[in-house]
Amino acid sequence: MKTLRRQLTVTLLLTLLLSWVLVFAFQQFETRRSQTGLQDQGLYDGANQILTAMPVSLLDNVAPAERFALPESVQFNGDRASFQVWSLADRRPLLQSKESPVQPLNPSFRNGFVDSAAGGTHWRVYSVTDATGRVQVQLAYSQSDLRERMLQNFKRGLVIVTMLFLALAAVTCVVVGRAFRKVDRAGAAIERRGPLDLAALPLAGMPGELRPFIRSINQLLLRVKGALDRERRFLENTAHELRTPLAALSAHAELVARSAGAGESAQAAEKLRLVAQRTMRIAEQLLDQARMDALIESAQAPEAIDLDAMVVMLARDWEACAGRKQQRLSVQVEPCVVMGNLDALGVLLGNLLDNAGRYTPSGGQIAVSCGPRPGGGAFLRVADDGPGIAPDERERVFDRFYRAAGTPAGGSGIGLSLVAQIAQQHGASIVVGEGLRGAGVSLTVEFAGA
Repeated sequence: MKTLRRQLTVTLLLTLLLSWVLVFAFQQFETRRSQTGLQDQGLYDGANQILTAMPVSLLDNVAPAERFALPESVQFNGDRASFQVWSLADRRPLLQSKESPVQPLNPSFRNGFVDSAAGGTHWRVYSVTDATGRVQVQLAYSQSDLRERMLQNFKRGLVIVTMLFLALAAVTCVVVGRAFRKVDRAGAAIERRGPLDLAALPLAGMPGELRPFIRSINQLLLRVKGALDRERRFLENTAHELRTPLAALSAHAELVARSAGAGESAQAAEKLRLVAQRTMRIAEQLLDQARMDALIESAQAPEAIDLDAMVVMLARDWEACAGRKQQRLSVQVEPCVVMGNLDALGVLLGNLLDNAGRYTPSGGQIAVSCGPRPGGGAFLRVADDGPGIAPDERERVFDRFYRAAGTPAGGSGIGLSLVAQIAQQHGASIVVGEGLRGAGVSLTVEFAGA
């Protein structure tokens, strides 16, 4: 994935690398350039210095055979230049270095730079004649020595350039990383947000280039928040308005069913009552959803809740509903405390019980339990012996308005999505497992410890 940081870093590093390559290549070119390069400049300066340092009386003397030697403690590792001083009148050698061949380094005796071969070696020679034309100094480097020096200089320069490049690359990475650190923090903060956290993104400390984008995102968040507010108010108002007529319809349907006795009329009245109850339950879930959205936006401080007492209270309220369906309800609790919102946790447990009661057949069993977890925190579990949930459906059942294909019992697909939303709000996780006696399903909400 292309990122601004990667593009900027790669561009800077490639620019630095190209610059160093060009500088290094230019340096090597300048060093090796004929006549005006550093090597030829050394020959030029050395020959002129030798010429001006020699006495004129050297023409009257034969070149001495005995030479001075360096002390044994001295090791000379300098440039191995060879030089010769010739008398031009009789082409007689007056003075020469130890490494020089017997033949002239410059057989043509022309002034200036030449490439020649003498003594089985190829030479780069510079020759200069005095103003009177009596003597000529020839100073030369062997081509093999020049190549060796060039290779050493190349290696030395390459090491220096590489070290500088690595140092600049490290500095570039650090500078770019620090420049984008605030952007990374902002991105991480956005990723940690809940799905309904629509607070504006902070502009403080953000680079000037990103401020227009952040302002645009904040404006979009405001529009989304307004749309969600309108949706929540619509759901709340609609569900609230439906509760009264649906309750009346359910009551009248129950009266009609009782007075109709047996037969088709009684069956039709019973179906009408069940439809009214189901519709009323959907309206209540819509109200619960609107309340949960409001609780999330209000961000109330959590409080300590005795989970066992809440479970016992809601289970007792739900016993009558289980009795009408001829379902057995068992409750097993241990003292435990969780941090959260009492109303939200009540909605969570109510939806778990409603889901279990809807899918558990007549004569089935529902077990509710809670208690502390071994590693800290608490758990809340509702299990049944109904048809259960297929393994490939266990993740999707928590999506809003999702219902598995072929589900026999009526449902809206809101209940378990509310459970998942409330669990996430409380930092809890939901584990789907096997139900009772090898059948059904168990939904366990695991609350983290303080």
